[in-house]
Amino acid sequence: MAFKASALVSVAAAAALAYSLAIPAMAADQKPLRVAMNADPDVLDMTVSTNPPQGLATMVNVYEGLVRGDAEGHTIPSLAEAWDVLDGGKTIVMHLRHGVKFQSGDPFTSADVLWSHERMSKKTWFYALSFAKFITKVEALDPYTVKWTFKQPDAQFLLVPALIVASKTYFDRVGEKEFTKHPVGTGPYKIVDYKPAEYLDLTRFDDYWGTKPQIKDAHFVFVQDDNTRVAKLQAGEVDLIMATPYSAYDQLKGQGFTEIKLPVHPTQSIQMQLTNPHSPWHDLRVRKAMAYAIDRDALVKGLLHGMPTDYPRLMPDENGYDPNLIDYKYDPAKARQLLSEAGYANGFSMPLYYSSGVYFGTVETAEAVALYLKQNLNITSKVQGIQLIQLLQMLGRIARDPKAEYVGVAGLPIANLPTPIEGVALAYSGMFAMYKNDKLDALLAKADSLLDVKEQAPYIKQMMELEQEDLSTITLWQYVDVYAMRKGIEYAPLRHGLEVVYLPMVKETM
Repeated sequence: MAFKASALVSVAAAAALAYSLAIPAMAADQKPLRVAMNADPDVLDMTVSTNPPQGLATMVNVYEGLVRGDAEGHTIPSLAEAWDVLDGGKTIVMHLRHGVKFQSGDPFTSADVLWSHERMSKKTWFYALSFAKFITKVEALDPYTVKWTFKQPDAQFLLVPALIVASKTYFDRVGEKEFTKHPVGTGPYKIVDYKPAEYLDLTRFDDYWGTKPQIKDAHFVFVQDDNTRVAKLQAGEVDLIMATPYSAYDQLKGQGFTEIKLPVHPTQSIQMQLTNPHSPWHDLRVRKAMAYAIDRDALVKGLLHGMPTDYPRLMPDENGYDPNLIDYKYDPAKARQLLSEAGYANGFSMPLYYSSGVYFGTVETAEAVALYLKQNLNITSKVQGIQLIQLLQMLGRIARDPKAEYVGVAGLPIANLPTPIEGVALAYSGMFAMYKNDKLDALLAKADSLLDVKEQAPYIKQMMELEQEDLSTITLWQYVDVYAMRKGIEYAPLRHGLEVVYLPMVKETM
């Protein structure tokens, strides 16, 4: 099977021309776009990031991959302008784009692809253990051709652009310390200044190979407190905010601000460590009792102002969505019956961790979960917030400890990803997986070996059915990010991905 990108490139070129004609002429004294974010990158060098979703919220403007997703979820060219899929998917030959420069001025070639792959394989767990696990060999056939060999076909390779391309030439010239402090990518913006936990300044990269973005400069400020971001927007201190608290939606709308609601990754869920046979929640009846004891509808409509959704697993427009999937609707009586049958009629005590400082609504959800479990099941929860990076590190240890006791409310990779296969691989079969199911692993392997997304659907449905029956995680609600912006600013973010502010999609109309 061969994919040639000439048609897509033509479409992209036409769209770029239309876009350039549509935007107004920029004033010579254009001020930077000011954006308030809820978290800053864990590192600027995304080839060593331990938390890519957090970092890419801003750094998506600096770095690029070989492919990317479009608004409809299709894989389209980026640094690779075409590719050939051979040997049933065990070989992929990528034809790289000519004339691309890094922000350091160095040319982009196949040597950068090989070096970036090797660096991320050594430095980042998410790439090495998930997205590169089937890669057996990477070869540069010439400066603009890269051959990937897999031990088995891997649908995620093209559906999830996990490889972040950085410059080998720049690294060799400046060394590790300078490279990580002042990294460069091929993206439409380059870094001007950065102060951790305070701000990041970007400016348009004039030698960018693609369409020239309208916004010239951007000033990102990192503001963890939800209400402070809103106040900054209302005071005119920023032009756009991400992760707008749901409680402020109606107020901002009434004040004339533009708001965009976008379903994005992750899915707020209860995750449990199931390899310890002595924990109460190792018993499926206990997990089901917990699911029935929580009023998800009240969480969404009351606590979260009706903004998120609460489908059992996937969203209706995702590959493999099953409208008949079992749903654990609020039923306190059934919850108490199940807990009694499991031998815990008087309840028990447990830890309840939550990830703090990144995703809106997490702390409120954790507190509500603790109240529901206490009220309906007499389960006493010790609620404790942990910063996301520290929580990920802890989860990596807990997943390997058969004596650990862990229950947490956190954003998990379930809905609103480029492909549901990615979520299953990360949450239920990867290094953070806290239960083992051979049938699920077999279904995942089969789905991941099929490059045709239509052929994947029945296997994804079976995986979702199995997950929902096993309840190793309890879905609470699917995250919806609310972007709010002043008049004269337009932003059109892409569905099914991360919450990011991708500057080329921002337009200033006045």
